[in-house]
Amino acid sequence: MRLSAAFIAVTSMFTLACMGGDKLGRGDDTASPDDSGDGDGDGVVAGGLCGEYAGVNGVGTTWEYDYNDGQGTTGPYVVEVTAIDGKDVELVTTLNIEGTTFTQDSTTTSQYRCGDEGMVLLSSYNFYTVVASNNEYDGWTDTTYTNGALVLPRTLTLGTSWVSDQTNTYTDSNGGDDGSSLSYTFEVTAEEDVNVPAGAYTTLRVETVDVPGVSHYAKGVGFVKTSYFQLTRYSK
Repeated sequence: MRLSAAFIAVTSMFTLACMGGDKLGRGDDTASPDDSGDGDGDGVVAGGLCGEYAGVNGVGTTWEYDYNDGQGTTGPYVVEVTAIDGKDVELVTTLNIEGTTFTQDSTTTSQYRCGDEGMVLLSSYNFYTVVASNNEYDGWTDTTYTNGALVLPRTLTLGTSWVSDQTNTYTDSNGGDDGSSLSYTFEVTAEEDVNVPAGAYTTLRVETVDVPGVSHYAKGVGFVKTSYFQLTRYSK
């Protein structure tokens, strides 16, 4: 079993990638929907290290999501910034989902670089455990993105579009040693107000041009919603 490069890129960022339970109260360490993300601390810069709509506000920044595919597969998805070294950022994501016939636990460690262009995915290592039909399967995939995959531009406004080149090479636990050439085009098509368990946000609607897909990003917070993911808590 190998997760697709597109899935890894998206869930690593939302990352991402990209599910806690009940709505949690907002403490002093939790950003409100209108929090700009400015402040002091390790890796914290005005507007966010990786841009205002990435939501990366220092080591410990955490996004918690609910995953629900509408067909009985649900579970929590958590993304955390675990290290920052200059412009290099490490995110660790955990996904624990349960379907009608299987369960899957997955942890992905991803390396990004945040420069003038925006947030660029360099590599990811995914380890997973799947239980199905009373059998357990473990595996891993180690992926390097040849040119770096632009996940999110530093500046987003209505009409912004970009291409994410996800050309990659990989090795995996099944003896695979290969690569793939994938490219996706994204465009900011609207401003929309959305409600998720974490709160109400004014967001930018980002559509995938090549295949059906819609995501919503809030300034100072990052990714808050797709058809499968909803933000339940953001903290920094």
